[in-house]
Amino acid sequence: MAHKTNTETRVDVLIRFFQNNKLTASIIFLGIFIIAFAKVTESGNSVLRTFGIVKSYNIDQATNRGKFSAALLENAWNRMFWMRVYTERIKLNSNSEEQKIAYQKYIDATEKWSSNIMNYYLGLEEYYPKTDKRIILEGTIQPKFREAAKMIQALKYSADTLQLESKIFKVDSIQNIVDNINTDFYFLIDQQIGKK
Repeated sequence: MAHKTNTETRVDVLIRFFQNNKLTASIIFLGIFIIAFAKVTESGNSVLRTFGIVKSYNIDQATNRGKFSAALLENAWNRMFWMRVYTERIKLNSNSEEQKIAYQKYIDATEKWSSNIMNYYLGLEEYYPKTDKRIILEGTIQPKFREAAKMIQALKYSADTLQLESKIFKVDSIQNIVDNINTDFYFLIDQQIGKK
């Protein structure tokens, strides 16, 4: 009579283990299913992005846009701040040293703004496509900055000869333009992306 050997392979042991431990088998099966589903979804998204059906969100792009916007607004607010400070010191008839310091700070802020203006135009086009942000900056805000700058320069060289009423009128006119620019910047940063 032939003797039957009872040798169990590792596969047999594994199958018997899963038959006796249905919960463990279910958890492992669920894990395999989730991993497979994630891989298929990732591949599908990759294909959709490749064909332009789904737009990808580039975190570097968003970070660069944030840095660009912060620099633009910081430089604009710095320029407006020193426009206000200088003209207010003229209006209050501050001593010449205070006026000189404020005027130099205004010139420094203006120089920084002016040396970056083309970058601001191009950055608005790159980071905020399909918006009117560049048009607002180039066609509305920048001309007002230039107008206020001309008035500040004229005020600087005529302040000593002006009557108080005339000086106050000129300062208030400049500050009204700066307030207007300030409002334009709120519109510029509040405008929704993608809205034309």
